[in-house]
Amino acid sequence: MRRVIALIPAKEKSERIKNKNLKKVCKRPLLWWTLDAAKKSKYIDEIYVSSDSTKILNYSKKQKTKTIKRPKNISNNKATKKDVIYHALNYLKKKNNFFDYLIYLQPTSPLRTKHHI
Repeated sequence: MRRVIALIPAKEKSERIKNKNLKKVCKRPLLWWTLDAAKKSKYIDEIYVSSDSTKILNYSKKQKTKTIKRPKNISNNKATKKDVIYHALNYLKKKNNFFDYLIYLQPTSPLRTKHHI
């Protein structure tokens, strides 16, 4: 059976909106909508939130997801998706967490549901 891991990048600082990923959208933090869709998907085995923010990591843990502490040097506006993914892959490899597929779910798509995944 194939193992699928979801990676959700949620950095602390945004160019335009401070703490964007924890801002409420329809009474829930923006990040919650992506976590909810990932949890309800029958295809995803594990969910990881990658962040430089202690607040976001703590919120994610309360939502029963795993977390990856991201260094500040790949949490700025010059960091790429590739940087975030490689950091997560190296972290998972060190933890001997092997999988077949990684799905990258940005938290800025609150209308995504389990059906889209």
